[in-house]
Amino acid sequence: MGNESPLLEKPHVHAKKLLQIVGVLAVIASAVSQEYGSGINFVATNSLTVYPSIQNLVPIAMFVTGIFYLPKVLLYMRFSEVMSRAGGTYVWISRGLSLPIAFVVSFLWWIGLVFAIGVLGYTFGSFLATGLTDVGFQGAQWFTTPIGHIVIGMVAIWVIYFIHVSGVKNYGTLVTIALGFVVLTALLVLGYGFLTSPQDFLMVVHARYHLHLGTNPAIPSPTLGTFLSTCTLFVFAYGGISAAPLLGGETKDPEKNMPRGILLSWLIVLVLFTLVAMAVFHAAPWWAVVQLIHSGHAAVTTTPGLIGLLSPHWLSAFLNLVVALIVGKTLAPQMLGTSRMAFAFAQDLIFPKAFAKTSHKGTPSAALLLTAIVGSLSLIQSALVGWSIGVTVRSISILGVLMFLGIAVLNVRYNHRYQDVPWAKRIGRSTTMVVSAILAIIFSCLLISSVVVVPKEPFFLQPAVQTVIVLMIGFWIYIRADIVARRSNRSLQAVSTELPVD
Repeated sequence: MGNESPLLEKPHVHAKKLLQIVGVLAVIASAVSQEYGSGINFVATNSLTVYPSIQNLVPIAMFVTGIFYLPKVLLYMRFSEVMSRAGGTYVWISRGLSLPIAFVVSFLWWIGLVFAIGVLGYTFGSFLATGLTDVGFQGAQWFTTPIGHIVIGMVAIWVIYFIHVSGVKNYGTLVTIALGFVVLTALLVLGYGFLTSPQDFLMVVHARYHLHLGTNPAIPSPTLGTFLSTCTLFVFAYGGISAAPLLGGETKDPEKNMPRGILLSWLIVLVLFTLVAMAVFHAAPWWAVVQLIHSGHAAVTTTPGLIGLLSPHWLSAFLNLVVALIVGKTLAPQMLGTSRMAFAFAQDLIFPKAFAKTSHKGTPSAALLLTAIVGSLSLIQSALVGWSIGVTVRSISILGVLMFLGIAVLNVRYNHRYQDVPWAKRIGRSTTMVVSAILAIIFSCLLISSVVVVPKEPFFLQPAVQTVIVLMIGFWIYIRADIVARRSNRSLQAVSTELPVD
C-alpha cells in the first residue's frame, strides 16, 4: 500500500446509505428470532440420531457450545463499537486481514444462509400442517406434499420479502413480535418439561403407541470426540448471533446499541437453550427418544412434538401453531443477513454494483430480491429433490468466519501497517481482544476438525468436500470481479483500504 494508511474512512463511489433507525431491542430480537427456530426445536433432540452415544449430555453440550461462543461475543462487541457496518464480520475481516480471504469465507457462510431460506420455507409447511391438523383443519396434510411445500413456502418467503422492502422499521416490529412468541413458547416447554416425570412420559408413549421403552439400550458411552461433534452441530443453533452485526448499518447509535444487543442476545439464548434442553430431556429421557426414533416415530421427536405428548390437546395444537410461526419468522432475520452481506459484497465491487443500491425506503431492494429468488429456488429443490446445504456445512462456515476474525485481530495487533489507524488501536491493543482471538481460533479449529469427515457418508456429501466446492466457487467469483475491476481502472485491494459508507 506504500505510504497509504490501511484504512481510509471515505465512501465508495457507488455506495448508498442505509437508514439507522432501529434500536437495541430490534438487535436482540433479530438475533434471538433467528436462533430460536429449528436449532432448538429439531436439531437438539435429533442430534441423538447422528451421535446417540452423547446420551444424557445433550443439555450440557448445548450449554458448553454457548460458552464456546463467549470469545466470539467479545470480539463482535468490540468490532461493533468501532466499525459497525452492514456486512458485519465480512467488513471486519476484509479491513483487518485480507479482502479475498474475507470474501471467500463469507461467501461460504452466505451460501449456507441463502440456501437455508428455502429449507426454512420447506419445513414451515411441515410444522404448519401439524399445527393445523391438531386444530381440526381438514386437508392440512396437503402442505406436506411437494406442491404444498412449494406453495406455502413461496407465500412465506415473499411475504417476508415485502415486509423487508417496506422498510427496516417494519422488520424491527416483526422480529420484536416474534421475540414475544419465542419467550411464550419457551415458558410452555419449561413448565411441562420440568413438571412431568419420565414415568409419566413413558406411560403416555405406551398408551398412544403401545411401545414399551427399555432403559438400557446397547449404546456406547460418551466420548470427548462425540461431545465435541455434538457441540459443532449446536453451532447451527447459536448461528443467529453471527447475523446480529449485519444490522449494524441500520442501528441507531450503533457504537452503544450493537454491543449491548449482541451481549444480551447471547445471554438470553444461552439461558433459553440450556433450560429448554434440560426440560425436554427431563421429561423424555434420552434413551426413550432414541427408541422412539428407531421405532418409526421420529416425527414426534422434536421439542414441540415431545411436549405435545404431555399437554392437553388444545395446548398441544396451540404450541404446534406457535412453533410453525416461529420457524416461519426465522425467514425474516435470515433474509436480512443474506441481503446485507450481498449489499456489502457489492460495495466492495465483488457483486454487481446494483446490489449496493438502496430504495427510497432505505432498503437494499436488489439484494433482497436476489436472496428471495435464490431462496425460492432452494425451496423448489428441497421439495422436489430433497438436497440442500447441510447443517454441518453451515456450522463449519460460522466457525471459519470466527477463526479468521481471530486471525484478523492478531494481524491488527502485530502488523505495523495498523499502528497509526485509530480504530485498530482500540482493537489490537486490548489484551481481552487478543486472548479472545486466540481462544476463538483454538475453539474453531477444534470443532471444525471434529466434523469435516462424517462416518458412512458418501464422498460427495462429506462436509469437507461440499465446503471445498463452495470455497472454490467463491474464489472464482472474486478473481472474476478483480479482472472486471481492473478493466475499469479500479482495484479491489484499493477498495478494501476504505471503510464502507455507514
